[in-house]
Amino acid sequence: MELRTKFHNRHRFRAVLCGHKAVEAGAVCILLMVQGNLAAVTLMHLEIATKTGLLAVFPALALTFTRLARHFLNRWTSSAFLAICTFLADAFVHESHYPGEYTEAALTGLGAFLFSLAISYTPLGKRIDRLAEAFAHRHSAAVSE
Repeated sequence: MELRTKFHNRHRFRAVLCGHKAVEAGAVCILLMVQGNLAAVTLMHLEIATKTGLLAVFPALALTFTRLARHFLNRWTSSAFLAICTFLADAFVHESHYPGEYTEAALTGLGAFLFSLAISYTPLGKRIDRLAEAFAHRHSAAVSE
């Protein structure tokens, strides 16, 4: 029964991780694309932000299938990883709306880092941390063997 619970919690964490990290990256992306003017958001902006959010979260999802998944227990590491992935995704998906080739991507990565860090201190973030503990238990069991 314990194995079934851990397996279930790992998949729940993966699903929650994908959902909330994609939204964090996408929300910052759309805010910067329209330069804070949310009334200017179009379906094209939503499509670009969705692509950015999904591309940013895929490396994190892939990492949850490795031993490195335990690093998602640390809010700073998790947020920094999202920032790097968001920077790369934003740079790949669209050109900057600001001066400089990678200015918007850098700002989007920084914004995703700060947003992810802020969310980690909320009750939602604490709940996600409890789901991530399924990975910590697997690692500690492997180390003690």
